Amino acid sequence: RLQYRPGGCKKILAVSQEVKREIVDTYQVPEEKIAVIYNGVDHERFHPRHRETARAKIRSQWGIPAQAPLVIFVGSGFQRKGLDRLLKVWESPRLKEVYLLVVGEDAQRNRYATWAERRAQGRIVFAGRQEVIEKFYGAADLLALPAFQEAFGNVVLEALASGLPVLVTRAVGAAEVLTGELAQGILANPDDPLEGEAKVLHLLDQGRWHFMSEQARSLGEKYSWKNHFRELETYLKSVAEQDRADPS
Repeated sequence: RLQYRPGGCKKILAVSQEVKREIVDTYQVPEEKIAVIYNGVDHERFHPRHRETARAKIRSQWGIPAQAPLVIFVGSGFQRKGLDRLLKVWESPRLKEVYLLVVGEDAQRNRYATWAERRAQGRIVFAGRQEVIEKFYGAADLLALPAFQEAFGNVVLEALASGLPVLVTRAVGAAEVLTGELAQGILANPDDPLEGEAKVLHLLDQGRWHFMSEQARSLGEKYSWKNHFRELETYLKSVAEQDRADPS
C-alpha cells in the first residue's frame, strides 16, 4: 500500500491486464500509471520436437498408454491452481480413455492421489516435481490450468511453445494472450464439470488438434524472451526520458 500511494513510485509494470485491474481496484491507482508487459518463453527449450524424442519414453515410464489422449497439469499448490476442479471433471465417463498427468508438489499430494486411485482407475498419474518439464509437455496433448488465481502462468507459454492447446480460466493472466481457435480453451464457468469435460474433449479432438497445435506454436514464438526484453527496454527508456523532461 505504501508503494502504491501517490508519490510512492514513478510507474508500475504489471505482468497481465488482470494484475493491472487488481491493482487499480485494490489501491485506486490511475490506470495510465500502469503498463502491462507479458512474460516470455524459451521457445527453443520448449518445442514440439519433444513429441518425437520424449513422448514414448515418458509415457512408458509413467504407465500411460502410447495412444491415449493425455492432459498435463503443471504446478505446485494444487488447490489454488485448480486441480480440484480437474478431478471433478475426471469423474465423467466420457473421459474414461483420457489420462491426466500431474507434475508438481503439494502438501496434500497423498490425499489427491488417494482420491485418484479410488475414482479414476489409474487414469490420473502423479509424477511429482520434474526438472526437464519440457519433455513432459512432449508427452502430452493438452495443458490444463483451471486456476482460482494466477498472475500470469508461465506454464501456459511453455505449453504453447511446445505446440499444446491450453485449458485455462480467466483468472490466469496468460489467458489474455489466447487468440483464434485457442481462445476456446478459456472456461466461462470453471466450477461446472460439464463445461470442463466438453472443453477437454473439444481441445483433444483429432480433427482440429493439429491446426490448434500449429497455432499454439506460432503464438509461443511471438512471446519470446527476446521480444519481452526489447519491449521492457523501450518502456524503461520512456520512463527515463520523462524524468529528463521533468526534473521536478
